[in-house]
Amino acid sequence: MYAHKYETTVTADHRLIVELPPSFPVGKAEVIVLTKSEAPRPAPPQASQQRLFDWLDTLPPSGRSVEEIEAQIREERDSWGD
Repeated sequence: MYAHKYETTVTADHRLIVELPPSFPVGKAEVIVLTKSEAPRPAPPQASQQRLFDWLDTLPPSGRSVEEIEAQIREERDSWGD
């Protein structure tokens, strides 16, 4: 395996340009990009779920009773057929 270490900058549109020396073999290559800075990590799924629940808590109540909601669900399911 032949490796070439090269430092570059990832642009705002998430592109990078890599220039390899003429001695670098032609053909298929594997590219691994390592960041030099501490990149923010995506929120764990539980955090996303909690944000959803928090947002739902801000919505006004629908004014329908549990029985009305269950009746609508039953009606929808019955319309599916077999």
